[in-house]
Amino acid sequence: MLDDPGLYGPRWPLPLRVRPVLGESTGSFVNRLAHANGLSLAAFLDRVGQGEASAYAERVEKYPQSTEMYVNEAGLRYLAVLADRAAGLLQQDLPSLGAEHLLPGQEAAQWWWRWEPVAGHLVRYCPPCADAQGVGQTVWLMSPDSWQVCLQHGYWSDDSRGRGPDFVQLAELPETVTAQRVRQQLAEQWGPAGEELFADAFQVAVYWWTRMPDTARWVRRAWTAGLDAREMRAAPLVIYPEAAELARAMVDFEYAGQRDTAARTRWLESVEQLMSGWGVDAAEGRQALLVWLVRHRTEPPELGSPAGRPRLALARGHDRIASRTGSVSQRSCLTWQLGMAAADM
Repeated sequence: MLDDPGLYGPRWPLPLRVRPVLGESTGSFVNRLAHANGLSLAAFLDRVGQGEASAYAERVEKYPQSTEMYVNEAGLRYLAVLADRAAGLLQQDLPSLGAEHLLPGQEAAQWWWRWEPVAGHLVRYCPPCADAQGVGQTVWLMSPDSWQVCLQHGYWSDDSRGRGPDFVQLAELPETVTAQRVRQQLAEQWGPAGEELFADAFQVAVYWWTRMPDTARWVRRAWTAGLDAREMRAAPLVIYPEAAELARAMVDFEYAGQRDTAARTRWLESVEQLMSGWGVDAAEGRQALLVWLVRHRTEPPELGSPAGRPRLALARGHDRIASRTGSVSQRSCLTWQLGMAAADM
């Protein structure tokens, strides 16, 4: 018999347990927990506290794929009882239950489905990964970026809810798989600097794509993935390999430590050669590179080298803008409008 939460909240867990997936959205988890126990999502929400939801049950059932659920501290306690899992463990697995995302109010348990997630994107979890964990329903992750790559199974997933495939299998796009590995290698070797330089490179590649979406290699990749070449959804997938190669070149520039005009000119010419090999118009695309060079023309602060990994300090112009956490765009120093005129090198 399912327990009525009553005035003081639920006293017993639901009969069937559901394990959260690391990084899962709260909405995705409670949806799976409800359905595993024969409850509609709307019926389950009544047990987690007070909140407003659509009067139409079919709309409520679509919430987990379009928005995220947030609770206050009392709502977290209710959810922990129902899930038979310590509140702290739930917070470890479900990012939106973190202390910084809890709703205000200390007394009555409350929940809220925001119009958009506070931080991140709802991205589908890799199906083979879900199958391996015995998960029968669709799982939605809270991802800093609007896409994720599963290297183990070669799947690309994103936050798209429109036409086209729910997932892209990367067997015919091996260069994208390689690019994801390069991104991981940069992060492992150089830590936050490697991640931020990839973010910078990615933002430059986005600039290129917005001006040259008909670049032949990008069109071919989009078609291979079953996507329209000019669809915004295709952009991260098709530019990934060039972004990874550009990130390597940016690491080389920073590691060399030579920032005078001659060094910047040599680097720019070498990248323009890469662009020509990719079929990207160097004259059209160099503006973004000039902006990046301006951000990285100043000397970095002096930093020691921790044992076990070389330290790569980025220019002060980068650090003043880029965030240490968040999405690719937030971690880049190129988050402003790249179409604006850059200063002279």
